This record gives sequence, structure tokens and C-alpha cells, in this order.
Amino acid sequence: MIVLAYDHGAFEMFQKIKAYLKKNGLEYIEFASKEYDALDNFSSFAKSANNEVIKGNIGIYGCRSGLGMSMASNRKKGIRGALCIQPIFAEMSRKHNDANVCILPCDYICYKRAIRIINTFLNTEFLGGKYQKRVEELDEIE
Repeated sequence: MIVLAYDHGAFEMFQKIKAYLKKNGLEYIEFASKEYDALDNFSSFAKSANNEVIKGNIGIYGCRSGLGMSMASNRKKGIRGALCIQPIFAEMSRKHNDANVCILPCDYICYKRAIRIINTFLNTEFLGGKYQKRVEELDEIE
């Protein structure tokens, strides 16, 4: 299951992303306003979405810059959110850091790039090995 979380700054982009996921048979749940709301609160969406990602799901979050969602998502132990502005960021965050949340900066990427990033993130496996210890240490940082 893919977990979506986004605020008003990512609302339009995520309407297209949801259509893409649905067209490709990918199931998702979302934590966001049901319509554009400039007063929504990205941190509450991230908090709810994080609770689903911790269960073993993959998250795709977004806001205007991606920075707010990055900060909000990474506050929870076990969440490894990666701000992805290019597909290579998605690839490396999955391979080396076992990222479980892909964060999109929706004001700075186009829809086509967002889809390339998402596909890369969803189709890249964690390498494990020497990277496993590094990932485990992330949850020890206070």
C-alpha cells in the first residue's frame, strides 16, 4: 500500500499522481484535505501517514518545497524520508538508506519528473549489507 500525504501546496500535483497510481493499479490511502485548503496543516497529515508507513508501507509525501514534509516525517522513529528532486535521489535513498518515504518538492518539479521519481522509488530495492548498520543507527540518533 502506498501512503500519500500532502498539503495545499501539493494539491494539484497529487491529484495527477493519484490518477496515475489508480491507472496503474497501485493502491493508496491518503492523508490530505479533500479539496484545496490554504489553511491545512501538513504536519498533521505527515503524522497520520507516518503511522501507516511504520506498518511497512511506502510513503509519498509532498508540499511546495518538500522541506516541511521532510521535517515532519523524519520526526518519527523508523521513518526515513528523503527529499527527492531527481530520480537519482530516489534511487540512492532507497539503495543506501532504505528510505520508506519519498518527499516531493512540488513547486520545483514537473509532473513528468514526479512520476519518474515515484517509479524509481517504488522499484529500487535496499542493498542491505554494509548499509544495514547505518540504517539501524539512524533510529539511535537523538
